[in-house]
Amino acid sequence: MTKAQRDANMLYNSELIAQHFSRAQLDSIFMSSINLDQDAIISFIENLCKISRVELQDTMNPRKFSLQAIVEVADLNMARIRFVWTKIWQMLSEHFV
Repeated sequence: MTKAQRDANMLYNSELIAQHFSRAQLDSIFMSSINLDQDAIISFIENLCKISRVELQDTMNPRKFSLQAIVEVADLNMARIRFVWTKIWQMLSEHFV
């Protein structure tokens, strides 16, 4: 599978999720991220960044949903131990720059 195909699949999947879950349900998932263990939160944020990159590729109509979710999840998880927060921040800084 090519990168373009993976990106298209990721965007399609994120649109399906947005169609089938309410904003409150999605917010609940993001708020529950504080309960994830250190490996799971790193994976969660890594995948949010991937989805956000795909959403932002459309320069005419970029979607900002995942970008906003990244900020919310980061804020909720700032109290993590330094080792975990450093890994999270590394992913976020690469995404934001």
